[in-house]
Amino acid sequence: MLIDYEFIENNENKIKNRLYRDYLDNQLIIDDLKLNGYRFKTETGFVDENYNEIGYSDIEVIDLISSLKNKDSFYIIECKRIDGINSYYQSSLNNKYINDGIKRFIEEKYPTNNKVNGMLGFVVKEIDIKENSTFFTDLNSYKFIDDFEFSYRSNHTTKTNKKITLYHLMFDYSDKIKPNPN
Repeated sequence: MLIDYEFIENNENKIKNRLYRDYLDNQLIIDDLKLNGYRFKTETGFVDENYNEIGYSDIEVIDLISSLKNKDSFYIIECKRIDGINSYYQSSLNNKYINDGIKRFIEEKYPTNNKVNGMLGFVVKEIDIKENSTFFTDLNSYKFIDDFEFSYRSNHTTKTNKKITLYHLMFDYSDKIKPNPN
């Protein structure tokens, strides 16, 4: 995306939708990255035992082979924008990463069937990403992609005492964010 686009809207859904439509739902890229064993879907809804919608995930990653025997063979990726404003007010994007991201896994609004899920942080302002990541106290630097500096892991206990791991990638879109027309 950083190469393919001159500007990207400062909108979580637009960034996620570009990622999905242009890359994760593109057979040439799926083949190139050897992701043929997985299928990606967006805006998957989750329903509780009382038939209430409890959340919509940004990206669902389905393990095609395992899903033939187990309908719960999928992972969830939640996407949030990051702006470096380290405020404890709900409206800060960093705070939304926690409250509307990490906590949705802890509160089990999103299932963690395989004890693992992920989050993508879309950095929309020029910040020191490494320094900003210390705001998220549960994140520990963890290299799981070669030559990518901003990857992290966090461990949590859900409301029903399940142990889960979240993997985090912070993508720097700050120099691609479309300027406001004001």
